[in-house]
Amino acid sequence: MILSKILHSLYLKIYISIIVSNSKTSVCVHALKNGTLKESFFETFPSRDVSEELIEYVQSFIDETPFYYISLLDYSISQGAMPSCEGSEFFLYSDLETPQKICHDGWNSFTSKVDIINFEKKYSAFGLDFIFSPYTVIKNFFKDKISGEAALFILVQEDSLIVTVFENSMLKYSEFINMRTEQPDESISMLDDDKEELNFDMEDQHSVNLEEIDIDDGFGDIDDLTDIEDLDTMDDLEDFAEVKVKEPSKEASRHFEPDDRDAAGFNEDYRRFSVIQSSLNQYYTDEKYENKFIESAYIAVACHVDHDLKNYLEEELFLKVYVRQLEICQEILDLAKRENV
Repeated sequence: MILSKILHSLYLKIYISIIVSNSKTSVCVHALKNGTLKESFFETFPSRDVSEELIEYVQSFIDETPFYYISLLDYSISQGAMPSCEGSEFFLYSDLETPQKICHDGWNSFTSKVDIINFEKKYSAFGLDFIFSPYTVIKNFFKDKISGEAALFILVQEDSLIVTVFENSMLKYSEFINMRTEQPDESISMLDDDKEELNFDMEDQHSVNLEEIDIDDGFGDIDDLTDIEDLDTMDDLEDFAEVKVKEPSKEASRHFEPDDRDAAGFNEDYRRFSVIQSSLNQYYTDEKYENKFIESAYIAVACHVDHDLKNYLEEELFLKVYVRQLEICQEILDLAKRENV
């Protein structure tokens, strides 16, 4: 214990967060000494891929200290959330075959175990310590609001939307909408040839632990990701209106398809308004959700958004709308620091 304290006092502690969006990868770095922020860095790489430049950039920081923690924001299209922690109810909300579920005091967030493994393989040049769910970001960013009456809580990113309803800190509804018009990222696509060989423990866990996974020899069991997903490094292996909606599927996420209005020149904020309107209508009409009338919407904006989105929601759906700017790269750093206390 004493030796550990001495070592921590001698070396910097480096936190690195990686955010992948439609056409780029953003990296934030905080360098701490004895709990005090000494330096911060930010860099953007013009690709979703793990380029040599990205590897060199990350490596330049982790070479300075044995104490570094690398986090990734989950950007897989298979992720979602459900208003229950009961395993028997999972397939009411998703068709995902190999889910990793995390119970948050009565509600679950989930993602694909296959995508977790693929992330670990994709970023194996430097390894991952944490994979954070955007639902954890929403829960933390709006912690002062979700404990109240039923309201919309929305996370807007460049290529996705997450629409949720919280009441008394309980998730009541969720939908992940992929706003990208091209094909999903091939680098994290499902490994169809290997799916039948997966042998996962399907019991709910708090976290995912990759210690038992031999990436070169198939997949083993995945255990443990704390309240936010915790991975061991490779080094250790260690608003409301009548709208026409498609028949709801059991998927907790969907892909946005541009319609004629987009071709006619409607802006990006109108596209976002349209899917929020559709999602809210599903919340009101789908019998499996305990719906209540929504009067307010809280929006966390993690990319450029004009005032149009707020205006559409207020004028068309008669919602009271509150917008907060979210520096999501910094938010992931803060979550990692709390996880590593």
